[in-house]
Amino acid sequence: MEVSDHCSLVISISTDLAKPHTFRFENFWVLRQGFQSIVTDNWSLHAPHVDKAQNISRKFKNLRAALKVWSSSFSNLKLTIENLSLTILEEYRDLSLEEWNFRDILREKLLSLLEQQRIYWKQRGSVKWVTLGDVVTEFFHANVTIKHRRNLIAKLVTEQGEVVTSHHDKEVQIWHSFKDRLGVTEYNEMLFDLSSLMQEHPNLNWLEDQFTTNEIDEVVKMLPNDKSPGPDGFTNEFIKKCWYTVKMIFMICSGPSKITMPVFRVSIHLSSL
Repeated sequence: MEVSDHCSLVISISTDLAKPHTFRFENFWVLRQGFQSIVTDNWSLHAPHVDKAQNISRKFKNLRAALKVWSSSFSNLKLTIENLSLTILEEYRDLSLEEWNFRDILREKLLSLLEQQRIYWKQRGSVKWVTLGDVVTEFFHANVTIKHRRNLIAKLVTEQGEVVTSHHDKEVQIWHSFKDRLGVTEYNEMLFDLSSLMQEHPNLNWLEDQFTTNEIDEVVKMLPNDKSPGPDGFTNEFIKKCWYTVKMIFMICSGPSKITMPVFRVSIHLSSL
């Protein structure tokens, strides 16, 4: 046959189901008025599950829904800052006492909003790096350029104590230093006392002791900031800020000061240290 009897088929697969919005906790929320009351009220809601893990999941689900509704009522942060710009009236006339007080209130509010904006864009920068850092995009090239500018040796000190700053002199100094070290082996004294660092303990039963409440509180305080959120969308900043509100559901208490086991979320964050 001169013409093929095959025909192409175009298959399109789609759905009308709404795609669920991924929840991500915004770190600047902790500075918003009413944040602590939202967390306390929704975290204290009764969870009908007997299983502790299901209890925690239910509480996080309730809190996510409440935070979504609460955050949707925020006005645009950038627009609010622009509308809150101070008019310098004192350059034209003396201010009254009420105007001075109002001016101080506006300044405190503006500083609070600027701090929230800083935290917002700091977290956004981390998210963009995760999604775009390994892709050859303008964002990637801009970050590489910034790092290259920071990676600069301003000056070098020679063995004679002379400070060199020009590119040629620094190049010569690095070359001679590398050439003198190449193929040369010499013993350097041990800077650590291994006998004091590797002491033998006759009894290691203390390693099996139960965790105390104070120990877990100290670990939570040392959790690193600006880390990726967990599967539930909450960051370490939330855990640290609201720890004394949510801590009891994270532990199964067997006594006034002993804890039989830390629940899974604490162990997940400990593994990220």
